[in-house]
Amino acid sequence: MKLLLKSVVLVSALLPAAVMAQPSQSNGLPPGLEKKVERGQPLPPGWQKKLDYRRGDYFDRELLRYGRVYDIDGRRQRVEIEDKVYTIIKDTREIVDILNGRY
Repeated sequence: MKLLLKSVVLVSALLPAAVMAQPSQSNGLPPGLEKKVERGQPLPPGWQKKLDYRRGDYFDRELLRYGRVYDIDGRRQRVEIEDKVYTIIKDTREIVDILNGRY
């Protein structure tokens, strides 16, 4: 009986730590989609719409983690995500140019 009680206490103590260790998926792409992007595969249509930006829009800060970011100069950056290349202002993340295809 004491062994069963100790086991229950141990499991109940470790269970909250295991639940808290799981990463939050609300911060950008889920892990499976992140792996697809890393392999160069396209995102599903619903996620592609989130990348449908125009000049003058402000680039989402969370998406910077999923693309390749290059500094052009002290003021601008180049962001490559899937088949689009965005030129953004570094401080405000305002999009100044969009190219289709990898360059």
